[in-house]
Amino acid sequence: MDKPDRRSFTFEFKLEVVRRYVSGEATALELAREHDLSSPKL
Repeated sequence: MDKPDRRSFTFEFKLEVVRRYVSGEATALELAREHDLSSPKL
């Protein structure tokens, strides 16, 4: 069985998501849902 393709994210995308989290604009759970991540820990 093949593993599903893993997505990759640009540095700029990651930086923006972290910026929104640190500023309190969104929670980890909200960001995970918004960007269709498998876990808020990502």
